Amino acid sequence: MASHHWLTPSRLLIFILAFSIISFILFSLSDDCTCATIDTLVRKVRQLQEEIRTKDDILSSQKSSSSRRDKMEAREKEEQGWDPHILCILIPFRNRFEELMEFIPFMDKFLSHQSVKHKFYVINQIDTHRFNRASLLNAGFKELSEDCSYIALHDVDLLPRNPAISYHYDNVRNGPHHVSSPELHPKYDYSKFIGGIMLMTCEQFQKLNGLSNRFWGWGREDDELYMRIQEANMKISKPEGISTGRKTFYHIHDKKKRKRDVKRLGNQHKESFKRDPETGLDNVQYSVRSTQELSVNGAEGILLHVMIECDVTITPWCDDA
Repeated sequence: MASHHWLTPSRLLIFILAFSIISFILFSLSDDCTCATIDTLVRKVRQLQEEIRTKDDILSSQKSSSSRRDKMEAREKEEQGWDPHILCILIPFRNRFEELMEFIPFMDKFLSHQSVKHKFYVINQIDTHRFNRASLLNAGFKELSEDCSYIALHDVDLLPRNPAISYHYDNVRNGPHHVSSPELHPKYDYSKFIGGIMLMTCEQFQKLNGLSNRFWGWGREDDELYMRIQEANMKISKPEGISTGRKTFYHIHDKKKRKRDVKRLGNQHKESFKRDPETGLDNVQYSVRSTQELSVNGAEGILLHVMIECDVTITPWCDDA
């Protein structure tokens, strides 16, 4: 059994200080004690007090430094074998806090089991315009930290239930990777569907100029993104060897509580089927009103409160009629 050294430097100094105080009292009671002797003793006591404080500060600093070093070593040991690339998950958001409270801890656990380093970015639209998923994704991408290697365009109501669904960087080396592919998505199965969950590198997203900013309300922005990918001659990969079919994902959208804005105002319906060559990542108009650190059951993220601007001369349907 290891021996414990109880007489540390601080304890030794405390012992000396106590002895000095006792001596001071005894001198004070002695007839031979002079004022000069008392003054000298008081100075020594004060000097010892200062030395004890200095020693304690040094020991406390050493202990804190050792604790930080231990934590760093533990983290490095835990992350051995993890993918060095960092996945940044962009979550376009408005009034979906129930889903978000389930999404963040679920995905944190799911990605950690795959040894995927990740960061959550929740882009919350706080203006009074209709919801604009594409512009929120563009805005969120512009606010990413520089250490993000690749991104996930991720709906907050779609969760993978099959652990074989991979979010690793290898999926996007040769092009975008559609995680929730048509044969696996619980609702949408048309061949050109690329919504739900899409992975791509930051360079690929920039090459596409992000998404069109003309889509207000629900739907069609991912179909326009498909056109951009085709024009850029990028190949979209999909998960392979998944046998769970349409039970591969949880779709936690409540139709009664979360009614979708499917209105098509003016000529919006006609315009929504066109390729938009004019708007995208390079000219999305927005402002970040505030940023908050988000923590849900130990899973952390960043919450961006964003206002999207609308040019009514281009998209007069950004507001309800």
